[in-house]
Amino acid sequence: MSEHCHGKGCRCHEHHCHDEHCSCGHEHHHDHCCDDHCGCGHDHHGCACHGGKSSEEIKKELWLIGICAVIFALSFIPVIKPFAIFICLAVTLVAGRDVLKEGFEDLLHLHFGEETLMSIAVVAAFIIGEYVEGTMVALLFTFGENLEGLAVDRSKKNIAALADIRPDTANVICKEDGDIESVPAEDVEIGSEIIVKVGERVPLDCRVLSESVMADASALTGESLPIHVSAGEILKAGCVVLGSPAHCETISGYGDSAAARIIEMVEGAAAKKGATEKFITRFSEIYTPIVIALAALVFIVPLVFGWLDFSESAHRALVFLVSSCPCALVLSIPLAYFAGIGAASRSGVIIKGSEYCERLANIKNAVFDKTGTLTSGVLRVAEICVEGDNSEEEILRYAAAAEALSDHPIAKCVVAEAERRGMEFPAADKVNEIAGEGVTVNFGERSVICGNKKLFEHMNIVLPKENGANLYIALDSVYAGCIFLEDTIREEAKASLEKLRELGVEKSFMLTGDNEKAAAKIAEECGVDGFFASLMPEDKVDRIEEIKKSGATVFTGDGINDAPVLAAADIGAAMGMGTDAAIESADIVLMKGGIGALPKAVAIAKKIMACVRQNVIFIMAVKVVVLILGALGYAPIWLAVFADVGVCLITVLWSLRLLKVKL
Repeated sequence: MSEHCHGKGCRCHEHHCHDEHCSCGHEHHHDHCCDDHCGCGHDHHGCACHGGKSSEEIKKELWLIGICAVIFALSFIPVIKPFAIFICLAVTLVAGRDVLKEGFEDLLHLHFGEETLMSIAVVAAFIIGEYVEGTMVALLFTFGENLEGLAVDRSKKNIAALADIRPDTANVICKEDGDIESVPAEDVEIGSEIIVKVGERVPLDCRVLSESVMADASALTGESLPIHVSAGEILKAGCVVLGSPAHCETISGYGDSAAARIIEMVEGAAAKKGATEKFITRFSEIYTPIVIALAALVFIVPLVFGWLDFSESAHRALVFLVSSCPCALVLSIPLAYFAGIGAASRSGVIIKGSEYCERLANIKNAVFDKTGTLTSGVLRVAEICVEGDNSEEEILRYAAAAEALSDHPIAKCVVAEAERRGMEFPAADKVNEIAGEGVTVNFGERSVICGNKKLFEHMNIVLPKENGANLYIALDSVYAGCIFLEDTIREEAKASLEKLRELGVEKSFMLTGDNEKAAAKIAEECGVDGFFASLMPEDKVDRIEEIKKSGATVFTGDGINDAPVLAAADIGAAMGMGTDAAIESADIVLMKGGIGALPKAVAIAKKIMACVRQNVIFIMAVKVVVLILGALGYAPIWLAVFADVGVCLITVLWSLRLLKVKL
């Protein structure tokens, strides 16, 4: 557990909870807690119901409880029975010391939580001579709380491990003598030169100075194939260097890297409470004092009217107190979100908070950006139009020959199509590239002009009509034909849309700045229900607002121009690491699998909400039954303990199974 808060160098808290501030003004973003309080009156750092202790401490506590249970069992031996009250008192004070201490501290501060209820119940049991039952309450409650703490601690470690992708040190090249020194990554300045050895993770976002670097980026993107990063390109923190060491120059600080953003998103995800969690917290704060008051009535009313004697009235009040504890609700609900968010991150989906789980589970409309979301961004030749006596093959061959030396995506697409058709094209003997417009080349005595509409206007070459082609070709200064290109849809696009429909999404739409013709073709191939073309970013926001009127809407995009739309949608889903603006505006981030990860996100959100509903129904049903039986005198103390600790354990385990969900 880190002792640092968000601001570098601040050490005013040893344990920090989300959204808390110290006097230094820095935010604290550590300890994967769900909020400041669980409703039991304690903050998360010391409360057993949230796993405030480490696994090792909890295991020691469980051993101690086991020894206490054995000693307690000895009190039933006839020879020892006369001393049973002393044994029970000793066992209760040892095994239940934390619960009793916290309970009475809460009572002094008028915090009516589960420890308060248990402490009152234990003390009252001893007062009326039911010391065996009092000891059982202390033992079982403490045992259950520690098991819950162990479960929560493990879930935190599982989630923390998913984001453990950022090394703590960097190999910095000293400017003075060129020596390599291992320096804490958080102390490395922007512009420093570092060496990342083979097998090491990149500690900070950096620019490659080596000729090229091969790296494993699976921790960031989920893609198993290595990536090649050329000199001058960006190598992101969290990647593992392969093949040969990488010489790089840092371009970000420790807290601003790609890996840091992922870690912050995962750690901060559970900090944002959903409506259900907020209700449970408010409910427990009101519910607990009401229960204490009702227990007092269960005790006093029968005595006043002479229906029961003191001992029986106290017994029923004890059962009422013990069985009414809201711990199961307070713990299992946030834990369901926490475990579900952890499972989602393992599947390549980062959900930034439990409130987004609730919205995502009820999505009715799915809206997508086109380029880079529904499509791969890889161009292909869609159509070749010719003028006069020219042929398709001739137009393509000359276009490919003219563009052979260019790195432009359109040029690469044309050359790839010519090679796919097995064409051989001549080498140019004179090349003149006009930036942003195209190229003119000579092949012997024949000249070829290949470029966009602007180039042809400058060359005073008349085009027959404006047809929206991507590339125009002129042979010997006479317009000869044009080439239309199109984006290719992602392999998973159509299947993802079908899966979303199966999950309850009623309508799907595509928003794009492309022309109507290109948009219509992509929309048909993907199978979206509708599309809007020729849109500016502000137009996309207007369309989202219209679509939202028919139900909760998720928008998926990846570009910087998608940021306003991501923010406007009920749920914004950013593709991959995308742009910083898109990721910051999004509510969920699809780290791997393209839009194929969106159905996974919806599926896990539905599983989380189903688990929450199941827990609430089960908890309330058991408690209502036991409370009624207890008030009528039909429930023994062990049943009350089951209604509290037993139900809590069952719902905690039911919530934790979400960590193992595979999508």
